[in-house]
Amino acid sequence: MSDGGELAEALRRIFERPRSEVAPSEILGVLGSSNNDGNTAALARAVFAPLPNAQIISLSNLAIAPYDYLNRHDKDDFLPLAEKIAAAKTLVFASPVYWYSMSAQMKLFFDRLTGLTGAHKALGKALAGKSAFLIATGGSPKPPASFEPPFAETARYFNMRWGGMLYRPGDEAVDAGAAKGFANRIAGGVREACVQAA
Repeated sequence: MSDGGELAEALRRIFERPRSEVAPSEILGVLGSSNNDGNTAALARAVFAPLPNAQIISLSNLAIAPYDYLNRHDKDDFLPLAEKIAAAKTLVFASPVYWYSMSAQMKLFFDRLTGLTGAHKALGKALAGKSAFLIATGGSPKPPASFEPPFAETARYFNMRWGGMLYRPGDEAVDAGAAKGFANRIAGGVREACVQAA
């Protein structure tokens, strides 16, 4: 397809996309788990419960292809999700610890962020000034030291403020106080983003 044809196709996809797909939420949670009713999802729901204008999107419900250097997968669900992220004030990642690292769904999503440094750079630049947080559960009393850095460093790469992580061993009940405290930190991140945008 010619460059003009590719541009026309990209514009067609943008203007044909239903507006409900890009309705903004102040706080957007990205859940990367194989179980939408598992420990990580339960902890994320507990944190999100007191937050107004917040939404959790499960990567398991989306069709996101692996990163491709030729951007041949731009018609999947990644770009609509990236647009929602760009419209939000705060981003909250939620992932179980799988083999000392983020889940496969989350890693696939992170790999696709590469497209926001090239072909879709405007969306990548729109992340600057937002706040980012992490919710995680795992089988050990504490997460591996290597678990949080990919999230934190990716946020910093996009000039986002890193707000930290809430971790809970999967066999423990959700601590309502800890969930509420983390929700308050996330709400503070929204306020900071609003002040910076003003």
